[in-house]
Amino acid sequence: MSSMAPVDEATLVRIRQHMHAVRVPSYADKVYKDECMFTYDSPESPGGLYVNLTTFQAFGQEMVGLDQRRTGGALYLRLRHTRVPLPKSEVEAARAAAQAAGQMLLNAPTYRMDKQQSLVVMEQGGAERLEIPLPCPDLPERVLQSIDGVLRHESVTAAEAVAVFVETRPVSKYAASLEQLHTGRKISPNPADWRCDETGVRENLWLNLSTGFIGSGRKNWDGSGGNGAALRHFESTGRRYPLVVKLGTITPHSADVYSYDPDEDDMVTDPHLAQHLAHWGIDIMQMEKTEKTMSELQADLNTSYEFSRIMESGAELQPLSGPGLTGLINLGNSCYMNSVLQVLFTLPEVAARYVDGAARIISSAPSDPAGDLPTQLAKVGVALVQGRTGHVKEQVQQDGEAAEAVGDGKGAAMEVDGGGGDLVALPDDERWHAVRPLVLKSVAGRGHPEFSSGRQQDAAEYFTHLMELVSRAEHTQAERLGLTQAAAAGAGGVASGSLPLPTCFRLSLEDRLQCSESGAVSYRSTPTSLLMLQVPLEAAVNADAVAEYRDRQAKRQRLKEQQAQVYIGAAPEGAEESTAGGPEGSGAVASAGGARRVSGPGSGALVVMADAAEEAVLPRVPFDACLQRFSGTEVVDDYRSAALGGRRTAATKRTRFATFPPYLLVQINRYFQDTDWTLKKMEVLVDVPDHINLESLRAAGPQPEEQLQPEDPEQQQPAQPQTAAGGGAAAPQQTAVVVPNEALVSALVDMGFGANACRRAAVAVANGGAEAAMEWLLSHLEDPDIDDPLPEPTHAGTAGGGGGPAAAAAAADPNKISQLTAMGFSETHATAALQACNGSLERAADWLFNHMDDLDAAVAKVLSAGDSGAAGGGAAAAAVPAGGGPASIAAAAAAADSSLTPQPQLLDGPGVYELVGFISHMGSNLACGHYVAHIKKDGRWVIFNDDKVAVSEHPPRDLGYLYLFKRAQQ
Repeated sequence: MSSMAPVDEATLVRIRQHMHAVRVPSYADKVYKDECMFTYDSPESPGGLYVNLTTFQAFGQEMVGLDQRRTGGALYLRLRHTRVPLPKSEVEAARAAAQAAGQMLLNAPTYRMDKQQSLVVMEQGGAERLEIPLPCPDLPERVLQSIDGVLRHESVTAAEAVAVFVETRPVSKYAASLEQLHTGRKISPNPADWRCDETGVRENLWLNLSTGFIGSGRKNWDGSGGNGAALRHFESTGRRYPLVVKLGTITPHSADVYSYDPDEDDMVTDPHLAQHLAHWGIDIMQMEKTEKTMSELQADLNTSYEFSRIMESGAELQPLSGPGLTGLINLGNSCYMNSVLQVLFTLPEVAARYVDGAARIISSAPSDPAGDLPTQLAKVGVALVQGRTGHVKEQVQQDGEAAEAVGDGKGAAMEVDGGGGDLVALPDDERWHAVRPLVLKSVAGRGHPEFSSGRQQDAAEYFTHLMELVSRAEHTQAERLGLTQAAAAGAGGVASGSLPLPTCFRLSLEDRLQCSESGAVSYRSTPTSLLMLQVPLEAAVNADAVAEYRDRQAKRQRLKEQQAQVYIGAAPEGAEESTAGGPEGSGAVASAGGARRVSGPGSGALVVMADAAEEAVLPRVPFDACLQRFSGTEVVDDYRSAALGGRRTAATKRTRFATFPPYLLVQINRYFQDTDWTLKKMEVLVDVPDHINLESLRAAGPQPEEQLQPEDPEQQQPAQPQTAAGGGAAAPQQTAVVVPNEALVSALVDMGFGANACRRAAVAVANGGAEAAMEWLLSHLEDPDIDDPLPEPTHAGTAGGGGGPAAAAAAADPNKISQLTAMGFSETHATAALQACNGSLERAADWLFNHMDDLDAAVAKVLSAGDSGAAGGGAAAAAVPAGGGPASIAAAAAAADSSLTPQPQLLDGPGVYELVGFISHMGSNLACGHYVAHIKKDGRWVIFNDDKVAVSEHPPRDLGYLYLFKRAQQ
């Protein structure tokens, strides 16, 4: 740190001129001091990091001038951190000392962090800068307090990294009546006085709230942590005193409390912690945090652990870095997000909007850029596409040679300890070639029960969720993002670059249903952004080889159960043979399946060794077979045919493409529900080609010779809960309320979907099975109310089966109306918007903003529709296509407000595509495992495995989960 130097009076005058805006951060303030708001610069970047002493937001050297112009702030705390390598002798001495103390030091420090701070006075957009090294006692007291507060305050980014691992902790059953012994001991509030009562160690100390014993905690899985003295004390006292608190984590607001009792044996909450600590002389209001909490330690362990080391053909892959080849650091089970982002930002349309337009997006960012989705997408996009990670590799200065930063040649000479020479090499920093998209993850997951957590998620579900967020942002901020208002509303423009980004992926599927008795036909169109294909295992081209392999595996299992070594039986006819690698003269040859055949007398026998290793033989299904399954004709039972007067019968259904999008995202559904309702992964290979032509599956629409179903709303009611039609003389029938099957809901939750979404799916398919429910979920993940609780069931005889718009208006949530009126809308406008969007607050807000040009007319239309709906069955009933079933209900819900909400633009074109990337999942189900992405870059395949980017020699296209196809150039 720089030595203290006096400051001249002229400099102090300039500081005092701006001192009125300086703030001292309080506990509730957000302090950003780890990363730039607009880039991935950090204190370790070449230019350091500047923290605005008014807003407490941080900016890199290239962005601090922009902040000065935006906020008018003039005083910044500049942070510069440099890694200084340690002499080998010092590192070896540390290891020896740890070994002498009976500890194993797995990761001995190989460098120290040299931290420098300075106060910067900045004016004229950064053109004029005056820097004062710190510490400097001559500075005004308020400025010193602000600087000290920033340095002491926990950074927001660090807190968010921990938040994903924080789970709700139960209240300990021992807290209310905790026994505390009167030993006369008082614990010093000074952390320097704390030591383990058994071993004398000074880290990871836990205070037993009953006995006052201070003991070391248990070891972590990697060997770090403590020596277990606190647990041994619990055992030695007869397991009577289970509650302990980690001393270094005590603050006026929280602390880590653990219960050793076998019934709890976990982190718990003690509502009376302040009282229990006071018994030992500790004033909780005076305590400050000095050690990491268990959540922080868990975050460190999860992000440092190597979850996977992907190899192809047993060889290390050639690493890549630079523009278009930047990695994304795993934040702890965030590989699903990383893979989706890598695939998205390889598309020119995404790069044009959020990378080429980054300067416009950043300069127009709101006062809190950390909560703005477009800003964070631009931040990630610039790093991925342009390779700007904010960090460069430096070389240590030794023997008088200056080190330079790799990439820009502007690195300064690095200080070394011990005068250079015999130094430990600095470890590689993943930030040289990768970035941490922590803020984007926080913004995209805000308010979502799953994506805001640290649990593994489904990449397909995350894609649809992210596209929904992008769609909302581009609707409401069209001008800022370079879209015209007409294009943002889907009313004009033909180039995908001037339309909302999700338009690139939207397609429309056409279902044709034909009544088996009358021959009458009905059509319906369903918009989607994701094409899910089922895998027909019966179409495997190697079924015989799979059956033989499974037979050999069964024999091996029986051998192990019987403790036998060899099975000899008849070999299958025509089995291929190859020379075996067995003992010379054994007369054995290995078959293609890995078993052995015996030659000589009694030849034709097959030998299966109990301990033989054999590569798995998986079913191989052609991609065309999946398409045939998708486009084939299926029978729909219990179809209500309008042509037969509403009588139930059977029908045939066929699906075709009504439109083809610029980019087609295909999901290969590899998961199925077993007979015990558990989800299992289908071990199958699907040969996905580089090029596909889907024009043969283009929908033709109604044909002249076809008899179409009548359009009478009464007759088009599906075979679902019945309502009175038209409000006429007919007496209303009671609606049969569908109750979600909890076993089905549990199975869907295990797949990674939210509980409320699963209940909606179960009701939508009338508990018709996991496959139908999952298909419904995947096609409705973009619904803003997908995670809302199911509405209260209503009875028939009101408005078309759901209470109608009038009933919806009557039941409008006052809290939602209040939130919408707080945005500047009238109560009438808010009520109509909620009515039009079935009570969904987010959809109602979008609806209001999308109708700003004709809001009064749109509101009048909704309210008038509500009046007529209450009298005659409602708009939803009129929109239900003939045929019934869950898909008809979904189509009816979409059609009910089709006249009220702008319809998405569909960019139709030739259905000829080429494969540009795919995402693979490794794991038994979607709630665990690991995701990687393979993307074609400049004619070669590249694997993106979080922060590791490398050339892919053998891309596993037959094991993908999501495939992205680009429309081929004609």
